Amino acid sequence: MSRRAPKTKRPPKTTPAGPADAAVHEPSEDGPLPLRGWALELARRWNSAAYTLFVLHGNIFDLHPLRAGGRVEFVTLKSFLARRLFPERSFLLFFDIGDGLTFGSSTMQQQFFEWLEIYDQVEHTNFRLGGLPHDFVKLAPILRRFFQSLRDKPERRGVTLVIDFPEKIIPAQEEAGASLGERMALVTLLKWAASAELRELDIGVLLATEAINELSADLLQNPHVAQVRIELPDVTERGRFVEGDGVAELAGGRPLAEWSDLSARELAARTAGLNLLRVHHLLAEAARNDNRVTGELVAAGKKRLIEEYCQGLVRFKDPRPGKSLDWVATHTAAKARLRELAWLIRNDKRDVLERGVLVPGRVGVGKSFLIDCFASECGLPVMELGEFRSKWVGDTEIQQMRILMTIRALGPVIVVVDEADAVFGNRSNDGDSGVSSRVFAAFAAHIGDSSLRGRELWMAMTSRPDLLAIDMKRQGRFGLCLPLFPAQGPAEVVELFDTIARARGIALDEGTREELRERHGQRPLTGSDVEAILVRAKERAVLAGRDADVTLGDVREAMDSFIDPLDPQLLELQELAAVLACSDRRYLPERYADADRAHLLMEYGRLRATLGGR
Repeated sequence: MSRRAPKTKRPPKTTPAGPADAAVHEPSEDGPLPLRGWALELARRWNSAAYTLFVLHGNIFDLHPLRAGGRVEFVTLKSFLARRLFPERSFLLFFDIGDGLTFGSSTMQQQFFEWLEIYDQVEHTNFRLGGLPHDFVKLAPILRRFFQSLRDKPERRGVTLVIDFPEKIIPAQEEAGASLGERMALVTLLKWAASAELRELDIGVLLATEAINELSADLLQNPHVAQVRIELPDVTERGRFVEGDGVAELAGGRPLAEWSDLSARELAARTAGLNLLRVHHLLAEAARNDNRVTGELVAAGKKRLIEEYCQGLVRFKDPRPGKSLDWVATHTAAKARLRELAWLIRNDKRDVLERGVLVPGRVGVGKSFLIDCFASECGLPVMELGEFRSKWVGDTEIQQMRILMTIRALGPVIVVVDEADAVFGNRSNDGDSGVSSRVFAAFAAHIGDSSLRGRELWMAMTSRPDLLAIDMKRQGRFGLCLPLFPAQGPAEVVELFDTIARARGIALDEGTREELRERHGQRPLTGSDVEAILVRAKERAVLAGRDADVTLGDVREAMDSFIDPLDPQLLELQELAAVLACSDRRYLPERYADADRAHLLMEYGRLRATLGGR
């Protein structure tokens, strides 16, 4: 891409992406593949001649498609830039602090060193023989002189400099903590970005980094700097990759059908959330170990690779066949609402789906199990997000970026957040140099993105919804709140025991049910309470030599001896917080549905004061 005549330069021709079913078929042409996604955006912004400095961020370590010699091959970002975007540049330079300055071709290197010999003579230096410095601050003045030398050589104008790992040169940090070299490097890049002279000479500088948050904020906020995000590949790109010659070569040239139960189209769909490099790893492991590619192998490999990419900070799982909300006891109102959402998902009515669902409730009430059953009923994969913050500078933002990028590429997907009040955080810095506020802002912006409606359904669980930032509880984020409560009356107590007993292989006779109904029907039991009671009853039977033959006496003893060790006032506070977070009385038990809200707020305040603000 040249910028010598930006007024007459037209953006590269593109073809619209076809439907997913047809996306894996690439027309057979001899010309270059049409630019898509980030490459098309970069080309348009480059050809505007309005910028000198560009930041490429995100999926920079992936493979990218390139047509050469009548076939499509997949190459690294550096090769893609050299062979597809900038094949006609006079000079293509690459720099990182490890290898120093390298060149796109031997001819470019020879021409540069011919100029460098003259520079050495004028400046009385010896860089041509001694080697160029790896320190960017020392190299920058040499590059600037080289750029200026091209003014009198219009045939050699057109230079692209690609800087890898720029976060090692101008890292994100407080200005007071930056070294003199880092400040000088930042000033140099800012001056280059604003330089009309460099734009006139058709000089372009690209910074390639995985995590944009690791770069200096002063650079990112500068209006002369263009930012281009490289997303994970979509189904079209994955399909083209799976159908390519490179995948066939993994199995000695055999067609995919001979060593895979899945077609290219099915593989393209099932590998959502993986970049092409990881798809290659997945298929290479199967082909070179003589393992047939099956649905189970892809599911297990995808789970492992996604969790590796997110550094073990998430859990990924596919829906479990046969599991549904029928497995859940009580919670009638919440189940009814979730079944409506599941119907919308299964029938592809995703434009009316909620962006997020808040599921509050006291500990042990069954939040995780309910959401797990709902996800299986929907037939969607689940990404479980836990605490991902790190004590190391910059790691938290990198981990969050990877997680959000994977979620965006996975869709449709259910994202489950446990202990949501702790994971999301709030706008307060809390003395962490702004990490908490940046993390919160990134989550709030992503979850509030209406363009992702129907592709991501976020479900947040918490026992303390009162500690969740108000920004998250508004409509458009977690506007739907489905609070869960312990068993409400004898019928729900018996239902809990029946459901969990079936899952545990325990048979309860009518006498046991009747005693539970009469003696314990008003006891506020949760699913975890009932499971603990039945496990202890079964343990008593096994120790008595009766294996799984649980009697009324076993259940009675376990029930009578059971004590909930949790602080009853804290449990009451958690329950009240769930009630106050709910915005629809249909989801509340009868005793709370018509309660005076002012009274509930007073009781909540009293409990918080009693518990010391917890």
